[in-house]
Parts: sequence; structure tokens; C-alpha cells
Amino acid sequence: MSKFVFDSRQVEDGDIFVAIKGERNNGHDFVNEAFKKGAVKAIVEEERDYNGEVLLVDNVIDFLNREASKILVDNSKIRIGITGSNGKTTTKNFLAHLLAYGFKVFKTEKNYNTEIGIPLSILNNYSGEPVSIVEMGLRKEDDIGFLTRLYKPNVSILLNIGTAHLQFFEKREKIASEKLKIVFEMEKPGIVFINGDEELLDIDYPEDVKVFRFGENENNDGVLIDFDYLNGNTRVFYNIYNEDVMLTLQGIWSKGQLIDALAALLVSLYFEIPLDPFYIFSFKLPEKRFELKEYNGKIVINDAYNASKESFFSAFESIEKMDVDRKVLIMGRVLEITDEIEYHMEIINEAKKVFDKIYFYDPEEFFDFEGIEYLRNSDDVLNVLNAESGLIYVKASNGTGLGAIVEKILNEKNNKQ
Repeated sequence: MSKFVFDSRQVEDGDIFVAIKGERNNGHDFVNEAFKKGAVKAIVEEERDYNGEVLLVDNVIDFLNREASKILVDNSKIRIGITGSNGKTTTKNFLAHLLAYGFKVFKTEKNYNTEIGIPLSILNNYSGEPVSIVEMGLRKEDDIGFLTRLYKPNVSILLNIGTAHLQFFEKREKIASEKLKIVFEMEKPGIVFINGDEELLDIDYPEDVKVFRFGENENNDGVLIDFDYLNGNTRVFYNIYNEDVMLTLQGIWSKGQLIDALAALLVSLYFEIPLDPFYIFSFKLPEKRFELKEYNGKIVINDAYNASKESFFSAFESIEKMDVDRKVLIMGRVLEITDEIEYHMEIINEAKKVFDKIYFYDPEEFFDFEGIEYLRNSDDVLNVLNAESGLIYVKASNGTGLGAIVEKILNEKNNKQ
């Protein structure tokens, strides 16, 4: 079966190359290279001299989405859309795991949540499953509306409204308005699961939408009551649909992840999937999500795949519960925000309540907070990892490169063993 590929370097025999115009590169420049590598066809929107069979369309991205949408909507009866500022991928994976107990389930790959990643995931992997889960990301105005109108979820999950993307949307109210399009533009009648602790989501919902709420507020349909850590795993206490539930989850889950898991459990129980504790325990968190690793006799949590003020605070609450003599934070910048000084100062003030020592990875020398030790390069990071003891928590936006530095250090250590 032919596979749709938009990176000419990844083309193999029999693939279909998709020529996408990006911000940096124009895929049409690489069509003939794709043919040399074995592509049998290319989808293009520019007329040029090509050395193989092409399908000329008005807009490649629109074409992909129309084709993928038709396949999914015609065949998948339960279509679940997930959005939120944090936790989309973990929620998607956990929900797919839960629903697979009773259904055949399709989910979009990895964190492919854009108008490019979603259709390619569907075209390459969808096999007619009656239940589908599509993760939807927000980068610019009407992203969620566009994806919702195309893929027509009849079940929507809105996890949270964070401060990510404030650089583009300026106010959380605007982010909420954009995220809520997954509700207002979904197929009706529909079912919605929303964060009941978020004031911006306390609105009047359409009459033909059934609403369930999750969070810490005791008035929610799903409530996170408490959690603790035991023998490297997480024990969590919920109240779900007025029933007390205690589960043990494999590995160490942060508080934010436990609230995301609660959303997935609400959906699963709504569709009458039984809670099998052994089956639930078999789920493993995606890599780089609050993942604990051993390094020279200490614990390192490399959580620097993304960041926001809310995800920092959630992680701090979890680390506060850990029984460790010394706690150290290596943090980096949160990107795509405004008022950076004040924003990061809030994070540091909260961090001081939990950590014995705080380091800030700041190679650009942008910040000058008092009482903080600064790291300027990868050698500085390595020196801290070697010199410190106890638990070291690493958190920053992926674009800072801090996560990649720590991952390389940890991998090199493991390879030497």
C-alpha cells in the first residue's frame, strides 16, 4: 500500500510524495528527488517539469484534508476530538488504550495535530475503525474551527486553557474562544467533556450538547481527590459519576496528567467500558512526559518537551509529594508568551517553595533574577547533573534545546554502561 510522505528524505519505493509549501521550504522543489527515490506519484499545486506522474490540485493541504475527512467521517461512527493547551497527546493515548478494551480504535499518530499531520496520519493508517480519536492543536486563528468542521467530532474533549500561545492571541479569553470551536462547530447532537475548574469554560453550551465536567472541584462529574507515589507507581483517588475509584497507574504521573487521565476515564465509562485495574495499569506514559531516569545515583525528570506556567505549577505540586531529601530545578524559558520577566518570576516564586536549588538555562543571557544560578551552555548543564544530588527536575519549552541537552547526557551515560 502506498504511503503519503511530505519529506523527500523519507520517501521509499511505492510512496506518494506530497508537495507542501512551508515557511522555509517549498516541497515542489523536491518532487523530482522524490521520484528518484521511488515515489510513484506526487500531489502538487504548481505546474512544473516533473519526472513522473503528478496529480495537480488547487491546494495540496485542502486536498489532503478533504480526502482524509471523507474517509474518517464515512466510516467512523464515534469521532472524538481532543484539544487543550497541555496534555492532548497523553489523553489521546490513554483514552485509546481504555476504549480498545471494548472497541477497535484509531488515533492520530504521535503529536500530529495540525492540518498537515492529521490527514497524513489518517490516509496512512486508518483502517475503518468505528472509533477514532483526533488530536487538534492551535497555532493560529481558526485552526480548531477548521479541523472541527472537517473531521466532525461528535464527542469533544477540552482539557484546559493555558497561557501557551499568548504571543499570538494576547489574552486567555481569545485562546478559550478558539478552543471552544471544538464544541460549537462539532456535529450535533454531541457530547462534551470539559475542564470544570476553568472559569473561562463556565459558559452556556448549546442545548443539543450534553456536557460533563472534570477537575478538582467537587461539583464536577469526575473529581481528582488525591494521589500519592508508591514503589515507583502512582496511586490515584477519583470520584467518577458519584462513585469512588482508586487506581494504580504505572510510573510517575504528574497532577496535570492525572486530571487528563480523569477526562479519559469519564469518556470511557460513559461508553460503558469496565474499569479493569490490571488492564489500566498496563498503560505506559509516552516518552518525555514526566519521565524518571536514574543518573549517577540520582533521579532526573526530563520534562522539557513543552512548558507553560500551568504545567510548571502542576509539576511542582507533584514533586512536592515526592519523598526525596533534596530537590533541584533546572528550568528554561517558556516561549511564545508576552511579559516574559513577570511570567518567569511567577514560576520562580512558586519553585522556591518546593526546590532547594534553582538553576536557569539561559544561553542568551536574557534574564537577571536574584538568587538564581544561570547555566549558559551544555557543559554547565552537565556539571549540575554531575554535582547535584537527590531529584533534579528539568522543565522548559522544547525550542530552548534544554530537553535535548539533558536527553543526550542521559543517553550517553546509558550507552557507557
